[in-house]
Amino acid sequence: MTMRGPVALSAPIDPAVAGRLLDDWGFLAHPDLPDLAGDAYLLVAMRDQPTLRHFDPERLELWVSRGSRGARLEVTRATHRLDSGFSWGTITIVDRLGVSNEYVSFGGQLTVNEVDGMSVAVLVSSAPILRRGGHSQGWDEAAVDLGAYFGRVLIAVDYVPAFEARMAEATPLARYAAFIVDSLTRYRRSDVLRGAHPHLWTLLGGEEERLRRDHPSDWAAGVALADAIGSGAAR
Repeated sequence: MTMRGPVALSAPIDPAVAGRLLDDWGFLAHPDLPDLAGDAYLLVAMRDQPTLRHFDPERLELWVSRGSRGARLEVTRATHRLDSGFSWGTITIVDRLGVSNEYVSFGGQLTVNEVDGMSVAVLVSSAPILRRGGHSQGWDEAAVDLGAYFGRVLIAVDYVPAFEARMAEATPLARYAAFIVDSLTRYRRSDVLRGAHPHLWTLLGGEEERLRRDHPSDWAAGVALADAIGSGAAR
């Protein structure tokens, strides 16, 4: 479920507030690009018993950084308390039947707390969290491009020295800026892409302007990451 509305975030959501928001849902997300600039969040409730009224999450799978390397993290109903950064990549919400909903993210902060008999996971990011399909939702337009971009990132991890450590150390906004740079490079070279996705082309240009203006240090770091990603993809 995706929430719409002018919710501005500057810190993790209070667990009790998250629990109330999830009274009638298994998960909630806000915002998905291009609804709003600013912080995004994903809330997930894991209960002892499924409600059978909606998608009932049983576990949450995502990536974290262990030192300079990426590692898979699984959060379940047995996870009662956790406070950790999470890294870039796919976020998967899975129910008891193995059915899932997916998001893609540039990283952020994860907190898990026990609230009214639920394990409530709150993921907050300064960069967008995008829908990538599944049982209960569609795809955000940019998620297709982001999935391909992460494929090029993995090539750079294999071929560019110390690149995985650079990605681990980068801020979520710097990783997002690298995606914007990489995408704009491809769209500027292709009349086909611009013609097929005019809305996304406009969105990418607007995000470049916003990041340059409001987050110059993250933009500069993203440009450097994008250069390294391009170097890896060229091999």
